[in-house]
Parts: sequence; structure tokens; C-alpha cells
Amino acid sequence: MPSVMDAAPSSTLSLATRLYEPLASTSQLLDLLVPPLAACHALDDLVDLAQAHSRPDERFDHRRFVRRQLGLVQKVLVERVWPEWESALVAEGGQTGVLVLERYFVPPEPAFASTSTSTTSAGAEIAMSAYAVLTSVLSSKSASTLPPRSIELATELLSKLARVFNLEELYLATIATSASDAANAGDDEDEDDHADPAAVSRFDDCLRHLAGVPTRAANAWGVMQGKQKGRAGPALPAELDVEPFFSTLSTSYLALLWRLAGDTHIPVHRSSLAQPLALLIASPRFTPTSLTRLVPRFLPPATFPTPADELVQRKRHRDLWRSIAAELSERDLARFLRQVLQALEQSLSGSKGDLACARGAAFVLEALFGPLESANSSTWKAARTVLFETSARWSSRLLPQAIALWASEAEGAKLALVEAALEVWGSKQEIRSGTDSRRLFVTALFLSSVVSLPAQHPSLVTLSRSPSFLAAVSTHFSLVAPLPRFLGMLVAEVVSSRTVTHDGELKPLSFGEDMWVGDKPEQATARELRVSVNGLAEAVAKGKVEGWQEALRKAFDDGDNAAESARSRPIKVNSAPLKPSSVEEPADPPTKRPLISIIGSDDSDSDDDLEPYALPPGADSSTREALSSADPALYHSAFPSQASATAGPAGSASQTRRRGKLRPPVYVAELVAYLKGQDPQGAKEEADGEAERIEVGLREGEAIVRRKAGWGGELRENAFDLAFTLMALQNQFELDEFEELKQKILVALIVACPAEVAPAVIEQYFTTSYSIAQRHILLASLAFAARELAGLPSPSASSSAEKQLPAADYFPSKQLPPALHRRLAASARQPGQLEALSGDLTRMALSGAREDAEGTLPGAAREKLLSVRPRTSTRSAALSRQQAVPSTPSYTSLAADTFILPLINRFWLYLRDTATSSLSSRGAGGGSYAGGTAAPVLLEPILLSKFLATLAVLVHAARHSPVFLAVVVPEVLAFVLAIKPSAPSVVRAARLRDGQDDEDDDETGLDENLVTSAALELALVTLDATVQLDGGRTLMSSSVVANGGGGALVVEVKEWAEEVFEREEQRGGGQDSIGRAGRAAAGVLLRVEEVSAKWRLSVGW
Repeated sequence: MPSVMDAAPSSTLSLATRLYEPLASTSQLLDLLVPPLAACHALDDLVDLAQAHSRPDERFDHRRFVRRQLGLVQKVLVERVWPEWESALVAEGGQTGVLVLERYFVPPEPAFASTSTSTTSAGAEIAMSAYAVLTSVLSSKSASTLPPRSIELATELLSKLARVFNLEELYLATIATSASDAANAGDDEDEDDHADPAAVSRFDDCLRHLAGVPTRAANAWGVMQGKQKGRAGPALPAELDVEPFFSTLSTSYLALLWRLAGDTHIPVHRSSLAQPLALLIASPRFTPTSLTRLVPRFLPPATFPTPADELVQRKRHRDLWRSIAAELSERDLARFLRQVLQALEQSLSGSKGDLACARGAAFVLEALFGPLESANSSTWKAARTVLFETSARWSSRLLPQAIALWASEAEGAKLALVEAALEVWGSKQEIRSGTDSRRLFVTALFLSSVVSLPAQHPSLVTLSRSPSFLAAVSTHFSLVAPLPRFLGMLVAEVVSSRTVTHDGELKPLSFGEDMWVGDKPEQATARELRVSVNGLAEAVAKGKVEGWQEALRKAFDDGDNAAESARSRPIKVNSAPLKPSSVEEPADPPTKRPLISIIGSDDSDSDDDLEPYALPPGADSSTREALSSADPALYHSAFPSQASATAGPAGSASQTRRRGKLRPPVYVAELVAYLKGQDPQGAKEEADGEAERIEVGLREGEAIVRRKAGWGGELRENAFDLAFTLMALQNQFELDEFEELKQKILVALIVACPAEVAPAVIEQYFTTSYSIAQRHILLASLAFAARELAGLPSPSASSSAEKQLPAADYFPSKQLPPALHRRLAASARQPGQLEALSGDLTRMALSGAREDAEGTLPGAAREKLLSVRPRTSTRSAALSRQQAVPSTPSYTSLAADTFILPLINRFWLYLRDTATSSLSSRGAGGGSYAGGTAAPVLLEPILLSKFLATLAVLVHAARHSPVFLAVVVPEVLAFVLAIKPSAPSVVRAARLRDGQDDEDDDETGLDENLVTSAALELALVTLDATVQLDGGRTLMSSSVVANGGGGALVVEVKEWAEEVFEREEQRGGGQDSIGRAGRAAAGVLLRVEEVSAKWRLSVGW
């Protein structure tokens, strides 16, 4: 019988293929299964069995087997071999044969006890592959076609595997090993950069499989029970229930962090460590049970002397938790903080000594999240969100003092907390509609933060005299409800006592002792709050609180015992089988070969992993003569060698490569060569060398351009060459972040050399040499460069993608693996960045027009137009706040002559050439904006709308230009009226002359609506700037445009906007369903009415 290790290519079959074939006996089965396991050191405790079925005369590459065949073998074992041969193996050899099957899924502890060498890392490879295979088998699609025994085997194996190979072992087997290799190689960068991206990807994949085990097991078990039609069967293993499984997961995670704190030789990859924490905090039991183990490790040792190593480990443990918490997203960080506060409140509220418990709670918060400082923006934002959210129900006894003590390390944090608490406490809506418990908590937090500052602090004195504070106190006094009124009086007394000296002319405010004495509930509550605040003030003055460590130890006294018992639990491995998964679609990191791949019949297990490509045919006689010639010009026709690829034209060594690594470009001319995929010294490059040079050029290009800007003439001399290289550059090597990096370089180049590069970009936009994606980048670069020159902010692609990401995309089942998701999500959202910015400007203009029109327009028109509300967003609000930044004179002096007017004039030339060109195809079907193949590409709705959005951004940034009102505004309005998609539009005429017919009215309507919306938004931005600057006076008196005076332009714009608005009303059935074009038309009408109402008499209307 041919063996799985036979070397002859004609007879070599993979082990999975052999297992699918009919087998004669259990001995034949073990002959196939035992040798691979023995080579992977998974049968070291079964020496006799390994020797009985070994093949000493055959070589076996266990790395190759694990990488290529293991997943397929696991799959066939769990689906077919194990259910069919289980009874025969038990009958002939007892549990030994079944144990061999199990070792293919659950290796013994020595097999992955250490992953620092190749001989012991095979066990970890087996376990990670088993997680992938088994969870895939338990998917609903696979489980419905499998026999019940296969599902039972898969669940039992997963329950065993989770006990012996969990988060701790997974991290040590992937990231820690790759990070150690990088660190040993001499890399001095941050520890997070040491991990191999392929190892991080494997960790992410296995973590995803591990987290999905309970859900998939329960679903598959339900499918199996349904197929049995009511017959009683075994129960799902208790270890796979959600609560026990996540308890095991959290125990392994805490053990991993404690181990990392104690072993400085294991590098820490914080971003990967934050991912399990984000999963675990979804379980409501994780935080309370974890604190019982963490708090004793955070506290100083109770016994002395303590070894120095333990003290260092405890400090590193706290620092590690802070760094991991900082890696969480804002949502996860707020959720974790909320759970910690709830757990502390539940554990410490029943203890005696509220002040000591509060100090202990502050210690735990600082150990987990670091000090509460406004500079620590992530923690500060999370704290504000959690403490002041309207749905929170916090107690006023413990948390206010704990939060004040948490912020007591820095004076800035105390002042920020006072201001944040006052903002909520003094809100009129909170005062009148807040519940009593919320009002009590906010008051206690405000007073605790006030007394944490020294008496007569200048900031407190200023606060006590501020109008907002006095108005808030007055509002409390005027309330009918007794509790808020008493709380307002108490705040007034406490703040007055902290800001007014007792021996001065002014006396602190006092309502008298009789006011607080009584049996009413609000009086008792006020007295208790005063006692609590006074006790905190005394403790702050002393600088210490007694007994807080004892309070913490009493509340969390069993943490170490539970942790130690969990870590010292015996590892038991039984004979329950595992079910392999469909590993035909593994998530493979791009830098390594796949873990599992289907091996053809012509492959040999004994071959090397890396098989060379077939060599090209030998050179002919003429080529050999050329190679032997002394003339270097003849070498270009010969096959380049590896040495010539890194050598200069004269054979000298290339200075851009050192030890095989490509150095970044230093000069602009070098950057141009890199972006062309060429060696600056003229050496030849292979395809992979070209891709590497282009990628390095893209990543270093922006920094070089900005560094060279304003220094000498190097950048200006090479600006045109660099600009044309960037504009023509295509992503032929499928590089990551290609469009984003290319756009950043082009923006930086336009900012550095606007007078030279901007006209070139505009001219190239109207040529036929570029694709639609390349034209998108040209328009976006012009827009963002103009805003940067004007000193205005430009939203980044990553921030836009994050803020526009729908909530459904955060659900794990809706995402690709994290690295691939970030890559594709960013590229998918990049083209919408320009439209988002234009939309922000439109919403700001609509808001301004609405506010101005509320007091100027007559009732009927105002009610109709103001009912169309702009759809605001937090991003547009933030952008409007940022526009207070004063614009620099650089763009204002160049806006008209370099950006806006050349763009408009070149568009007129393009229309003229399009209308008269004989090269335009005729007779192609499609509407006026249907986008037919023969249509002029720049008149396609998607490009024309982006063109108009770019003009809107340029016009908005140019509002302070000296010729803006007299030249730019009339020209832009005349341009908008000429291209508006309604007869007789010059764009429509150009497209009709080009052979476009109106055959599809629906598609034409959609296309025209897209252009109409962009054109109206451009008009709205222009009119809004005109009204803001001089109320429209210059426009109404203008007579420099070809279409007539500015008044005529205003009339035409008004008629067009009215037509669009009425059409939108009829189409949508009312003002509530008016779309984007209707909202822009409403804003235009508001601004036109405002201008005409002010200046109609001066122009004779």
C-alpha cells in the first residue's frame, strides 16, 4: 500500500484523500494517522504506539503537513472517519485508537507548552486549526447535513480545547512569538510594531472563532435535536454555555495579563490585547468577577518584606491595564467604565465608612483607566458620557466622592470636573425635568468637586460670581418641589463658604440653622449631603484618607485565591472527538502562504515549501555576444540579473538599496523616480521592485513635499514633473491606501506651489487621458488644497468613514476580518469625502438662511420655506465651529485667477469643443444625463455633480477674496444658470448634439436631479456668502456679466429655484418628503428674497 509519505509524484496522495478512500482495517487507519502526529510531538506520551506505526525510512515535513493538510484531515476525521471507525477502534484497541483521533484536535499540554521553537509549536498550530475547523462545521449550513454523532464530537472537542488552549495560549503562540522574533532582530521601535501582521491576523481569526463557539454550538445542537424528532439525546456540554464559557475566557485573559506583567521578555501588543477585552465586557458578569481578582493585585502587598520582582510586577500590571483601556473605542471604553462604576457601587456601598470606600473606588478607577484628566481625552470623554447620561441611576453616597478623589491628582482635572458638573447642574431643562435621584447625584458631584479645590481658589471665586451659576441658583429657589429647592440652597451656602472669607466685610451666605432642622425627607437628605461634603473637604485638606486599603480588601478578599485556583487547575484531556471544518476558505495573511490548501495529485510531501518558478529559456548566441560586450548600452536587451537590478547604469552599486532594504527618497527628483517605479540612478527593476518603490514613494511623498515647501527652488523646479507623475499614476499593483496617499501628496503639492500646479491640474482634468477615479482625485485635491490655503479645516478620510459608518456595520457578523475591513471600508468611503464637505457647507448655508429669514420674510412664504429643515449632523456643526479660524491671504489672492475662473473658463472651452468635435459618437441611446457610452465623459452626472461640488468648496473658501463680490459671484451664478439641467441648458444641448436621445425618462430624471441638486447647492453657497458679506448690494448693482446685470441673474435664479421647489413638492406629496434638490432650492429662495427685499427699490424693481 502506498504511504502518505511516499516521494514519487505519481503515487503521492494527501492524507485527507487517503482517508476518504475505503480502508481495510484499523491498523491501516493508524498507519496513516500516527506518523504525522508523532512528527508533531503530539504522541510523546504514547511511545509504543508511535513506534509500532512509524516509518523510519521516510522523511516527513511536519511544518508542511500542518500548513497544507491539517485542516482537511481534521475535516474528514470529524465528518466521516471518526463516526465510522470509532466502535472498531474501541473494540480492537480500547481508548488508545480514539485518543489518536482526539490528538488531531486537542494535543497534550507539552505540545504547546512553549512556542519558542518549531518542535513545540506544532501543538498550537493543531489547536488553532481545530478552532477554525470545528466552528465552521457547527455553522448552520454544515450542521444540517452532518450526522448527529459528528455534532456531538465537535461540541465535546471544543469544550476540551477551550480548557487547554484559550486566550493565554493563543497570544503566546502567535503574537508573542512573532514579536519576540522581531525584537531579537534588533528592531528598536515601539513594541506594538514588533508583531508580524500575519501573526496579528491569525490571532484575530482565532479569537473570532473562539468567541463564536457558544453561539454556534447551541445552534448546531438545536438543529441536531430537531432532526431527532423528539427522541431524548445527550445534553450540550455545560462548558459551552455562554456564562461558563466566557468565565473560562475571562480567567485565561486575566492570567495572560498577569503573566505579561511578570515576564518582561514577552512583548506586549496592546491593540491585540484590547480586542478580547472588548468581547468580554459584553458579558455582564465579566467586570464584577474580574475585580475580585484584579483589586488584590492592584493593592500594595499586605505582608512585608515583599520581593522586588513582585512590586515591579504589580506596577507593570496596572500600567498594562491603563494602556489596554486606552486602546478601546469610545463606545467600549464608556461601557467598561460604566460596568466598573456599577460593580464598585454594588461592592462598596454596604461597607462602613463611605469616605474610605470612595477613596478605594478612586484607586481602582485610576489603576484601570489612569488619572482623570482633561488631557486624557478618551477617559475624560467616557467619564462625562457615563456620569451625565440621562439614563444613568447613580447613587449620591459613594460615586460623587470617588470621582472627585479620582480627579484630585491635577488641578486642571478638578476645574474641568467643576465646569462639567455645573453645566449639567445649571441646565434649565435638567432643573425642571430631572428626577430627584439624578438631581441629588449631580448636586453631590458638583459639591464634591467644589470642595476638592482649595478655599478661595480664584476659579471658584469667578464661578460664584458668574451669571450662569447665579441664574442656576435662582432657578432652584423658584421651584415648587422641595428637594431641588433645598439642593439649590445648600449649593449656594457651600459655594459661598468656599469663596468668601469669614473675617472679611462680606459674610458667607447662610439661611440659618432652623432651615435645615426638621423631619422632612428633603431636610434629612440635605443634612446627609452636607456631612458627606464636609468630610470630603477635611480629607482633602489633610491630604489622606485612612482605612481605604482595608475597605478594598474586605470587599474583594477572595480575588487571589480564585485566580490561583483557576491557574492551578489540572488539565484533563478525554477521548471526545472533534469535528473538522470547511477550511477551503481560510483567512490567509497576505505575507504568508495559506495554512491549508488543496494539494493536487502532482504535489510531493517531501518537496520544499518554496518551489522555484521555471527558468526562462537560455539566451541565444546574439544575446550571449551582447552580454560579453563592453558596451553597457547593449545590456538593455539581455535578461537582467538580481545584481543588475540593484546596480547603477555603469555597474556601480545602487545607493537606494542597502542590505536588500529600500531607503525612502530624500530629494523630490528621487520621489518622482520612485513614483514611476524606477531607480533614480537608472538601474533596472523587476515588477516587485517597481511596486515596492511606488509604495515607498506614496507613503513618504507627502512628508517630502511639505518638508521641501518654502526651502529653495528644488520643489518648484520639479513641481510639474511630480504633478504629472501623480496624476497619471494608476494602482496597477493593488497597493493599500493608494488613492488616499496619492491625494495627500497632490494636495500638499498644490498647497506648496499653487500658482504652478493648480492650473496644470485644471487643464489635465479636461483632457481625455484620465479615468473617472483619477478625475475624482484631481477635483478633491483642488478642493482640499484650497481650504488648506485658506486656513480652513478639511475632514480626513478616516474620520469621515468613522462618522458615517452605520450602526449595523459595527455588528461583528457584518464585518470582514479587522485588517481587511479597515482597508476596504476606507477605500469605499473615500470618493464621498468631497460630497460630504460640500453637503456640510450646504447645511450651514441652509441654517444661516433659515435663521435670517425668521425675522425678515412675510408669513406665508416664510412658513412654507422654513418648513423645509436642513438635515443637520454633528459633523456639519463641528465644521461650522471650526470656521472661526481666520483665513490666510494666500488663497484669497489666488482664488479667482488661479482656481475658480480657470476652472469655469476651461469648462466653457470643453463645451465648445464637445459641441463642434467630429470625434463624438452619434446615435448612442440614453437621456440627457443617462451616461451613454458615446456621451462626453465630463458631462456625465456623477462627474458633473462632483465638479459642481468642487466649485462650491472653492467659492466658499474664496469669500474674502478682493474680487469675490464683483467678479466671482456673477460669474458663478451665470455658470450655474447656463448648465442647469432644464431646457435650454447648454450641457443638454451639447449632449443632444453629441447624439443622446431621451429614451429613458426615469433614468434621465434621476440624473438631472443629481446635477440639479449640486447646481442649486453651488448657487446657495454663493448667495449665502454674498448676503453675509454685503447683503447682496454688489450683486444687485453688477453689470459686468454677459447675461446682463446682477439683478437679472437674481431673477433667473429665483425663477429656476421656484420651478424646482414646486416640482419637488408635487413629486414628494408635501414638504415633509422634499429631497436634496428641494432643500437647496428652498435655501436659494430664502436668500434671494432677502436680497430682493433689501435692494429692489435701489435697482428700480
